[in-house]
Amino acid sequence: MLTIDEAELDRVRELTSIGAGHAAGAFATVVGRPCRMRVPTVRLLSAQAVGSSFVASTRDDERSSMCGVFFEVEGGLGGVLALLFPASSREPVVHALLRPRGELAPGAEASALRELGNILVSHVVSAMADTLGTRVLPSIPVLAMEDALSALSSLVALRCAGESALRVETEISDAEGRYRGLLVYVPDPACLGGRTEAPEARAARR
Repeated sequence: MLTIDEAELDRVRELTSIGAGHAAGAFATVVGRPCRMRVPTVRLLSAQAVGSSFVASTRDDERSSMCGVFFEVEGGLGGVLALLFPASSREPVVHALLRPRGELAPGAEASALRELGNILVSHVVSAMADTLGTRVLPSIPVLAMEDALSALSSLVALRCAGESALRVETEISDAEGRYRGLLVYVPDPACLGGRTEAPEARAARR
């Protein structure tokens, strides 16, 4: 059973908050509106339950219709990063990115969601890497157009090998809630235990 002390929870929450703040800025640029992020919440769950019971998702009826873009991250920090979009936000987000003048071409929506995932996660990963003073490398994005929560659970279960998992989540949205995404970070169990310490904290102990 994975056990994590409160200080470690705070470090992971802070690291995710830093990454999500950068992602919110990038999201605002894409949709052309100011965007904000919620304070991240942290939960310790079984690996199979990682795709359920989201605190940051305010509407239970949206969970089954979410699409998602998933990244495995390696280097100084390993784990899974996911961006989940409810059905009500998917079309507005895609149109904000592509700004089409007519019907979308076949495959354009999926391509746009992958591109948006790359944009936002690159900001998250870059901010995390700068905070840690190390390299963090995201994988090629994997897109699930339907039932993204099940896909997230399956991916985390493979990485965690049946162990429990820490899930950090935050919602990024504009003030009206028209453009919304859920950022989820699940660190590998092996990464917990000091790797999320910021350089400033290390320097303060010297």
